[in-house]
Amino acid sequence: MFKIKPLVAALLTVAAAQAMAADHTSEQRQNGVNNVAEVAQSFGSSNMAKQVQSGWGNDAMVEQTGSSSSSALQTQTANFNEADVNQTLAFNSRSEQWQYGHANQASVSQSGTLGSSAEQRQRGQGNTAKTEQGVSYGAEAFTKQDGTDNSANSYQFAVNGSKSSLYQDGNLNEATLSQTLSSGDRALVDQLGDRNMAEVVQTWSSGSVAEVEQIGTANNADVYQAGRNQEAYAYSSGKYNTVNVDQRGSNQNGFVYQQGNLNKATLDQRGNGNTATANQTGLDNAAVIDQDGRGQIAKVDQRGGYNQAEVEQQGKYNELNFSQSDVGNILAAHQHGDSNRITGSSTGVSNNVDIDQDGDLNVASVSQNGFFNEADLVQNGQSHTATVMQSGSNHTADVMQSGIGNTALISQAGLNNMAIVSQH
Repeated sequence: MFKIKPLVAALLTVAAAQAMAADHTSEQRQNGVNNVAEVAQSFGSSNMAKQVQSGWGNDAMVEQTGSSSSSALQTQTANFNEADVNQTLAFNSRSEQWQYGHANQASVSQSGTLGSSAEQRQRGQGNTAKTEQGVSYGAEAFTKQDGTDNSANSYQFAVNGSKSSLYQDGNLNEATLSQTLSSGDRALVDQLGDRNMAEVVQTWSSGSVAEVEQIGTANNADVYQAGRNQEAYAYSSGKYNTVNVDQRGSNQNGFVYQQGNLNKATLDQRGNGNTATANQTGLDNAAVIDQDGRGQIAKVDQRGGYNQAEVEQQGKYNELNFSQSDVGNILAAHQHGDSNRITGSSTGVSNNVDIDQDGDLNVASVSQNGFFNEADLVQNGQSHTATVMQSGSNHTADVMQSGIGNTALISQAGLNNMAIVSQH
């Protein structure tokens, strides 16, 4: 709170000094029936308010209390629109509201801010936009809605230079942004279609970036970031896709790409400097990546349908890069330790890979091409290498390594082969 008080005190000083020098400008234009326009510009200097109403039953209100050189513009065309602005102790702040359509609601509140701007544009019917920008300076918020019954909410509190943008084109979309007590944050939500939902929360963080783009119907994205210098990007195209990104710590990077229907991606990262990527194309693919540690990298690519991947990495500098193609492939990978590596691919139908590494500097590679193949790899210790290659159907490969420096190679082709390796 020590960062807030000097700004508030400065704004109060400016307001008190200019209490006797108003020099305000107000312009109201009304064309229609039962329109209401209100302006109150209290102390301060050179504030400007302009209201233009055309239609029936529109309601516009502006308040600029204690601010200097601030401006508010409200334009309402059509019927039963409602627009509110409140800029309290704001110096050189700007707000614009444009409403074209029926029964839209827009609200802006910039309290104690310096040089902040908020713009809301609504076209359609029953859209709701709300922006609050707290005790920050240089904050920017932009909301654009085109369609019916969309809801957009942006909230920035005590932030420096944060930006938020909400774009909604369609019907019944919901978007929420929140950037609390942070510096340099940027968040973007772009929704095209119907019944999409997105929520971004960046709390107590510095330099965070989060972008969510949704194209289609009933896609859902949740992003939570806390710490320093986080980044998260999520893209969903199709129907009923789900994204969950939870990043805590510092310098995390999370990337999700979805194209298709019913895909699910969950990224959970704690620690410092981890990167997680999930790419999904097709139907009902599921990927879960959980990383706790430092400098870890995990990437999962899924193409086709009903593929499942679960990745857990704990330690330092562990790495996984795995791809799944076609239908019903399963990956379960667990890495505990430092500098372990997993690579591989499953192509075909109902192939199963289970890899468990506990130690340091272990390497595991699996390649499957066919149907109903299974590979189980367990590495306990240090500096082990295991490679499994399966081509055909119904192969089984089991590798267990413990100790230091063991190497295993299994190559299977044809039908119904079984290989078991145990090294101590």
